[in-house]
Amino acid sequence: MLIPDDDFCIKPKVMDPQENKLTIAIRNGDAKAFSHLFDRHKDVLYSYALKVTRSRDLAEEAVQETFLRLWLNREKLDPGRPIQGYLFRIARNYVFNILKRAVYDERLKTHIFYNYPAWEPGADEHLILSELQLAKENAISCLPPRRQLIFRMSRKEGLSHQEIAEKLGISPNTVKDQIVKATQTIKEYLRSHGDMAMPMLIVLGYSPFSV
Repeated sequence: MLIPDDDFCIKPKVMDPQENKLTIAIRNGDAKAFSHLFDRHKDVLYSYALKVTRSRDLAEEAVQETFLRLWLNREKLDPGRPIQGYLFRIARNYVFNILKRAVYDERLKTHIFYNYPAWEPGADEHLILSELQLAKENAISCLPPRRQLIFRMSRKEGLSHQEIAEKLGISPNTVKDQIVKATQTIKEYLRSHGDMAMPMLIVLGYSPFSV
């Protein structure tokens, strides 16, 4: 996936005793321990955010927000669990929210998109595109039979509204109405099944909603 959980190996299987001490100290409001934890993890979190957003400003913002939320919620920290994983989840969720905003914010979308080099899909991206295509097929299969037939004739066979109308003995306006309704249904299905890949692909310039 584009936003893997283990990208930077920050969720060790074995607890780090030093991290455990820092977690306890931070939970008790120790600012020095918090500063030490920041120095230990800021670079890897920054690298993660930069990889996803391709924006130094947004990456720095993500790191700052991650540690701010950690401090504000320090009393909820569990010393028995690796704090690295907790930091990563905060950063990942924050970056994901940035990408979701970019879907609807043209200025933010442009800012992120034009910081990317010319994008060629790799193996992971091809897998995601395949998954989205499968999701589209599932959505189409859920359409009422008549609407599904009209939609497939339009999108799969490339027939015009007039040609479909003549083949099925209905009016072109009926064909148009059915295609509009089918498209709306498919888009809603994709929005609810897109997971984290959806906003990333949109930001990169690929439109999964082009049905």
